[in-house]
Parts: sequence; structure tokens; C-alpha cells
Amino acid sequence: MERLEHEKSPVRPEQLPQETTAAERVLTSMESLSGFEEYTDISKMYRELPSTSLIVRRENPEALLKLLTQNTPLEIGFVGNVPYANSVGWNPHTDGSRGLDNAFLEGNGQMNGIVFVYGFEKPEGFHVATQPESKLVFAQVDRLRVRSAAGIVPPEAVRFVTVRIPIKLFPEERMTEEEKDLLWDIRNGAETTPKFIHRGFVATEKATSLSMAA
Repeated sequence: MERLEHEKSPVRPEQLPQETTAAERVLTSMESLSGFEEYTDISKMYRELPSTSLIVRRENPEALLKLLTQNTPLEIGFVGNVPYANSVGWNPHTDGSRGLDNAFLEGNGQMNGIVFVYGFEKPEGFHVATQPESKLVFAQVDRLRVRSAAGIVPPEAVRFVTVRIPIKLFPEERMTEEEKDLLWDIRNGAETTPKFIHRGFVATEKATSLSMAA
């Protein structure tokens, strides 16, 4: 299973039963979005994105879910109004995986250990700049693509969303067979097994013009 299509009415997390776990709320809300395709293979998703310059950042889950399920524009700003690195400038075709690690660091927010990273096309009037103090390499991590960004993100600008969930919190009924094997390894003391499961969601309006080979 690599790609799934969903054509349902958006489900807001608060509409789900109280006993629903945070991971189930997030996945149900994301899977209910019309106009998005779901990927279980995140590397494949990144490779298949079109060659478009994107702004990528970690986002507050509640704010991003509101953007996607209620079509409410999201505002990005700077605490104290002093610009600082909070995003990454990234092109899937020319950059490959370079810069994506920074995207999980530049931004804020998590929900019970669940992290959202999303990429969007630069809206008109949106501020993006390279900070002079950003170093090309910091702690062995390439910082060349780190940016400061501020402005309003409309729902139609979002091209993809990556959700990272701790494997111990991920609903087993939604796991692939490989992910179930990883969970079994962890429960039996494996220490080198990945501790997270990723799901990706790509806007189908742009997915029809994919320019990269799988």
C-alpha cells in the first residue's frame, strides 16, 4: 500500500468521540480531506512531488488541521516581531532529501508527540528571507535552505502534509504489515528500529502533473 485516495467531507478532530486517541483524530481528519492522496511510503511521496519551489516548516497541529478542515487561512509570524529561521526553502526535484531534516526543526508545535510538517507555494505578498546568521552547516546538519518566513497561508497554497506519529501511539489497524513487524520488534526490545511512523498527504490538484520518476 503506497497511495490511497479519499473523497469524503472533512472531519474536524473535535467532532470525533471523546475516547478517540490523538493519533486516531489526526489520521481520521487527514484521511477525510477531499482533494488529497495519502501515502504510506514517504520517500516515494517526496520523489513524486512536482519540481516546484516550496516553503516547508513544522506547524502547530491544531492550526494546520483548522486550515485544512475549515479552510481557515493560517498566519505565520515572529514572536517579538524579530525575524528568525522558522522554515525551509525546498524544491523536491533539485534538492531531493536535502533540507527536509531542518523542516522538522524549523517551526513549532506538537500534539501528544505527533508532529506536522507541510509544504506550500509562496503566496503573493508572503515574506521569505535568508537569515545572515544561518550557517551552511550546523551540528553536521546542512542549513543552506533555512529561511525566515511570515505572512498568511491560504488553504489552496498547501501542496503536501507529512504527519509523524510515535509508533507506540499509531493505531495498529492502520499499520502496514511492515510497520506491524517494526512494532513487534520494539515490543521485544529492539533498540535500532525506527520509533516513528509517517503518513503523507499530497494535494491532487498538483499531483496530476508529477514530474519526478518514482
